[in-house]
Parts: sequence; structure tokens; C-alpha cells
Amino acid sequence: MAHRVFHAWDGTAGEIGSEITAAAPCPISGDRAAVVVSNRDRRGYPLRTVISKTSGLVYVDPQPPEEAIDDFYRHSYRLFYKSSSVPKWKHTARNALIASQRVEKLNQFVPKGAAVLDIGTGSGELLYVGQKHGYQMQGLEVDQAYSQFGRNQYGVLIANTSLQAAELPPETFDAVTIFHVLEHLADPLGAMRKMTHTLKIGGHLILEVPNVESKDACFAQKWHLGHLYHFNCVTMAAMANRCGLVPLVLATCGGKNHTEAIFIKVAQPPPVDWESIVAGNFAQTWATLQYQARWGWRDNWYARLDRVWHKLSRNIRERLSAFSEPNRRRLVDKVVEERT
Repeated sequence: MAHRVFHAWDGTAGEIGSEITAAAPCPISGDRAAVVVSNRDRRGYPLRTVISKTSGLVYVDPQPPEEAIDDFYRHSYRLFYKSSSVPKWKHTARNALIASQRVEKLNQFVPKGAAVLDIGTGSGELLYVGQKHGYQMQGLEVDQAYSQFGRNQYGVLIANTSLQAAELPPETFDAVTIFHVLEHLADPLGAMRKMTHTLKIGGHLILEVPNVESKDACFAQKWHLGHLYHFNCVTMAAMANRCGLVPLVLATCGGKNHTEAIFIKVAQPPPVDWESIVAGNFAQTWATLQYQARWGWRDNWYARLDRVWHKLSRNIRERLSAFSEPNRRRLVDKVVEERT
């Protein structure tokens, strides 16, 4: 069901490297001139992924209907990816560690006592840890079971709604966080504008997305269910410019797996100049993807082996943590305390 919903491509105009007029316009440029990057997802299902010749943004084309996307994330996503309607204990341990790391990021840019909105907050561990560090936390989560779980287990404020449907008052929050969610949204530019609208002047938008130029990921594994857009630092900067945000941080992690961005909302937005920002990005990104498709397996096999070892070690640590504490709140507290 999920594959039929998201993999809506009819199989035509799918030869890799061919220039096409995309069914969906690039959200940065509004242009449809594109080149086909891939015609299969990581499981071998038909999925056409293209790169905009104007901006260098990589995205799924054609796009699934918005109502189908909303229904998928409301009812099927967690079961599809996690095989459970509520977090497994090992996932609680993992989420607690990640929440601790993300609160450290908040501490660098946002004062204690600030109002923080987390988009796609999942089961609420970030809200719980953030509250314990002195922030006024609340979140949006479209999955009904996960949002209820977070409210019940941690006593946090989670609205069971999508960002698109949420009513967010203007200039309300000191910070908005969105980690590995923007790439799933049907209208990422509209989403960023909505988050900017609800930020106070001087407020921060803190986000993280997978990086399309990742060196560690096998090329064929980049394209998979639900990731409708694939960003890099340049396309993130261009999106922010169109929303009137000023970048403070634009960076990738060591293996370039993720793009981290921190923007600030200023009283006088900078001039809209996304064309200058994306100049040359198509050629650079397309060349990188072509190289990875041909030679990435040769260059990065050792990084992938290291990744397998890292995941195995992480799973062992998470299971040991989960077995040691039968209470969810205390498990989160324990993981955070051990990290600090």
C-alpha cells in the first residue's frame, strides 16, 4: 500500500541522465527543467528522482498527493519503518541520547526559559529533556499513537497534527526545531515560511536533513520511501533566503551524511537572491552524484563497513540500557545522565 501511494511514477521519461520537463516544479526556482538521477528506490521499486537544472535541488517526481502523504504518516509510517505503533525500548534509549545532543545545540543559541516548538517530535523525548533543562517545550506530531505515547509517558505538550494543518500564531516562539522531517514534506518552502512566521524576531530555526552528497551512503540507498526532497547546504541556504532568514550555521557532519542548518529571523530580511546562492550548484551536485553512482562503492566501502559496526555497537548499547530500566522516564533520565 505504502509503495503504491508514494511510487506514483508511470515509468515513462525515466532514463538516467535524460533531460526532462518534471511533473512537479522545483520549490526553490519554480522551474521544471530537470535531469533524471535515479529510477528506482532502495528496495527496487519504481521511483523517479530528478535534479533541478536551475537550483540543483534533488526531488521525487512526480510527487504523491498531499492527502496520501498525510495519511501515510498519520497511520502507516511508524509501522513501516519501526515495525511498532509505539517506540520500542531500544528506540527510547536511542531517542534519549539524541535528545540530549539536540538540547546541547539549543543551549548554544537559545536562552533557558525560551519557548521552543519541535516539528515532528515523535514520542516526545526531546520535549521531556528540553523541559528538564529549563525550556518551554511543545511539539507537533502527526502520528496519533506516538503523540499519545509522549503525552502519557512524559507529560509533555504534543499536538496531534501536521505542520501544514497546525494553526501557529505569529511571532510566538524563540526557536523552532525540525530534525529529519523537512525532507518528508510535500511543500518544504511553504513549511519553512510557516515556521519563520511563528518565530519571534531574533528567533532561531534549527534543522537537520540528510545530505544528498553523503559519502557514506551507497548511491542506490539514497532514494527511498518518504524522502521527497534531498538537500545540500546550498539548497538549504536558498530556501532560507526565500523565507527571509539569515544563516548562522551551514555544515555537514564528518561523512557528509547530514546537513545541519541554524537560521535567525531578523527585523530586516536580507534581499531575495536565491539565484546567486544556487549558481553552479546543479553542475557540482550532478557531477558528485554521477561519480558516486559509478565509483562510490570503491571509494567508500570501508566507511560502510564502519557504519555497520557502529550500528551493531549502538544496538547492543541500546538493548543493555533498555533492559536495565523498566520505566520510560527513568530510562531517558539514565541515558542523559550517563552521557553528561
